[in-house]
Amino acid sequence: VQKANLQKLKNDALPEEAWVQCDDCHGWVHQICALFNGRKNKTAASYSCPKCYIKDKRKRDDDEVTPVKCAKDLPHCKMSEALEDGLYKALDKAYEEKAKELQCSPDQIEKAEGLSIRVVSNMEKKHMVRDEMYERYSKRGYSSEFPVRSKCVLLFQSIHGVDVLLFGMYVYEYDHNCPAPNRRRVYISYLDSIHYFQPRCFRTTIYHSILIEYLRFVKERGFHTAHIWSCPPSKGDDYIFYCHPAQQLTPRDDMLCAWYHGMLDHAKAEGVVLEVKSLYDEYFKNEGKDAFAGPAVDPMCLPYFEGDYIPGEIENIIKDVNLEEEAKKKELAGKGSARSQRKIGRKQGTRSNPGELVNQERDKVMLRLGQAMSNMKQNFMVVHLRSRKFAAAVERGEDVSNWMEKDEEEEVKMTKGKDSSILYSGEGKAKAEDDDASMVESLDAPQDSSILYSGEGKAKAEDDDASMVESLDAPSVTISDDGSERSGKSKKGMKSSSTMKPVACTDDEDPSVESECFDSRQQFLNYCQANHFQFDELRRAKHSTMMVLFHLHNPNAPKFLQQCGACYREITHGIRYHCNNCSNFDLCQDCYEPVTTGVWAQRDPRFAHDKKHTFTPVDMEASGGDNQKDRQERAKAIKMHLELLSHAANCNGPPGCSLNNCIRMKKLFEHVRTCSVTYKRGCKVCARLLALLSMHARLCTVRGTCAIPFCDRIRERNRRLRQQQQLMDDRRRQAQNELY
Repeated sequence: VQKANLQKLKNDALPEEAWVQCDDCHGWVHQICALFNGRKNKTAASYSCPKCYIKDKRKRDDDEVTPVKCAKDLPHCKMSEALEDGLYKALDKAYEEKAKELQCSPDQIEKAEGLSIRVVSNMEKKHMVRDEMYERYSKRGYSSEFPVRSKCVLLFQSIHGVDVLLFGMYVYEYDHNCPAPNRRRVYISYLDSIHYFQPRCFRTTIYHSILIEYLRFVKERGFHTAHIWSCPPSKGDDYIFYCHPAQQLTPRDDMLCAWYHGMLDHAKAEGVVLEVKSLYDEYFKNEGKDAFAGPAVDPMCLPYFEGDYIPGEIENIIKDVNLEEEAKKKELAGKGSARSQRKIGRKQGTRSNPGELVNQERDKVMLRLGQAMSNMKQNFMVVHLRSRKFAAAVERGEDVSNWMEKDEEEEVKMTKGKDSSILYSGEGKAKAEDDDASMVESLDAPQDSSILYSGEGKAKAEDDDASMVESLDAPSVTISDDGSERSGKSKKGMKSSSTMKPVACTDDEDPSVESECFDSRQQFLNYCQANHFQFDELRRAKHSTMMVLFHLHNPNAPKFLQQCGACYREITHGIRYHCNNCSNFDLCQDCYEPVTTGVWAQRDPRFAHDKKHTFTPVDMEASGGDNQKDRQERAKAIKMHLELLSHAANCNGPPGCSLNNCIRMKKLFEHVRTCSVTYKRGCKVCARLLALLSMHARLCTVRGTCAIPFCDRIRERNRRLRQQQQLMDDRRRQAQNELY
């Protein structure tokens, strides 16, 4: 295309909203206003506008109308049930407090109704360590990848009888099988909300309770630490939802930070959280000597989460350090250092031979990272869910399968009526504010740190041959300053002020849920942008939520529809004609004949199309099986094909291998390499094999060249998608660096 043939325009035109005609009154209404689902539009389908539907409702029977699946029809899991139950308990408590404030009955308070929480994505991934970090520290044993379980949690509310998506949260869970330092940690990656929640006075309560219940849920599963990076989006960026309402302001950095700390204060009061520290205080204070798992001397001891501040900042710091080191080497090589000729003494620890562990300098990357974070340390929150003794044992790789810890939430319940905002330390310290109760000192953990003894109600008598732990029904035992034990009766109505429970192994009992739209925050945002699913108005939010729910209930439905190359409308029904010669050109049923015959080209040259090109008709209304049994069989077949894919790529073939499937797969490889039609022009063989290769590339962790054909090219495409996410994270990080 020549530049002279292009017309210069400004990209400020608003596209006209799609219309739909009522089959009863023949009037036209906006598809968004009428909640019209174009994906379900079929040739023989009839449509009635809302006015005609209400007018004829008396004449219709209820059985004639098929109910639309809503958010409540999405499958529940243990996590969503726990979050939803905790949400309603928090609301009941908020209703009572509001009633006391207004001096009225709780029944007179306006309630938040129609709430549904669902986990729409729960899948295993592998977060790769970025290049500079891996190249610098891989020789010291640093892991190249961290297996993680990514989850997406959504909150819906029924407003005017229609579900509206109001809140979204992406979290990463690193279980007990993940390498240190990420082992048994969770990272709350992204939060986003739309301010249509009703009533508005309970909006903060709702969002706080979701976060608190999630922390409670992962604590019960055995995770010891949660991490939060408080950072509002940069101007022009969206986290999860596309196009926020104009009147919804983006919170300032200090406001968002205070919002998170307010939530964590409530979690402390309920006994869910033991302590909150900043990442700087945890790993950088006092040159890292106070770190709970030993001195923090280099970045290998820092938790490494995808999308976090640390990975991106470390990459920039390492690049600068490498440039400085290369410049210094060149300078020394030019001068000819005299130090290289100095004699090395025989005895280590002297000036002439300091040895490996003497006068060891702190890592340059760690020093610069600490300097960068020192002014904004309040934005990086490290939430202690379990004791630091347990966390240290996990970091050291000890066996914690039989570890016992106090149930802090149970203690909070038993001390109800006292000051419940007191923070109970998980390192064996317990405080009981009662006139008759005395201070209980923590007991030092034994060498076998698989069992932790602490708090009231526990007595430990060590002997060379046997040890005994008293049951919870025994009288409380207090340790005095001199180490002697004093027994006494426990408070009336309480068996003990300390309850010991085993720590779980972080296994996720919820089934995996794969959703292409919600695979990552960026993919959902791209999905909404490409389909114009906006949330800037309530009517648009209702329509966008309806379309999102449609795809969640119909995972095999196409996520994106082709546009007609002539009328530019989405081809939702009838026959779609795909050009076999052009890479991306389709025509709808109405435009096919006048375009291919050249009738419209006589009036306007933009409708001209090469008459030599051929078209393939595609039935847009053909539907495949979508029941649970079909999905399970499809998943099983995909797993078998992925194994065959790996075998065929690394196999030399006959005569060493006589498997027929291996030979067939190699023929498919050759077909994709030599096919002249390709998947872009409608080759089904190429399309199916490339779909299989894409699944492999998503899980491939090979650094360098992969033996499986096209894997490197597909991974490069995925890398560009991740780079799009990283660019937004870089903008967040740069904006926060400039702020401080």
